[in-house]
Amino acid sequence: MPAARRPLRHRLDPCIGPTLASVNALALEQASAGRGAALAFAYCLGLGVPFVLAALAFRKALGAFGWVKRHYVWVMRIGGGMMIVTGVLLLTGAWDSMVATMQGWSDGFTVGI
Repeated sequence: MPAARRPLRHRLDPCIGPTLASVNALALEQASAGRGAALAFAYCLGLGVPFVLAALAFRKALGAFGWVKRHYVWVMRIGGGMMIVTGVLLLTGAWDSMVATMQGWSDGFTVGI
């Protein structure tokens, strides 16, 4: 079955699984039941609000999708170029140093909930 015809849940599984596992791990390891509920609620809001906003702004979203359709070739070229750059960074090991640098930016960060 083509990806466009598969149910939404099958297309979101790779994105939802690791994030939900992180939320559950934080809730179970470092928190009370109340904090776990707050984290799960924040996760649900982060997952659902974009869909609700897209539904409310459907007309405007059609205009954005129209722009992507008109510029499809360039969107695909830019996306492909980004994938190639990411692959080269992974092969050369530069990706690891970039990730380590970005992780350093959040050394003092703690979850506020």
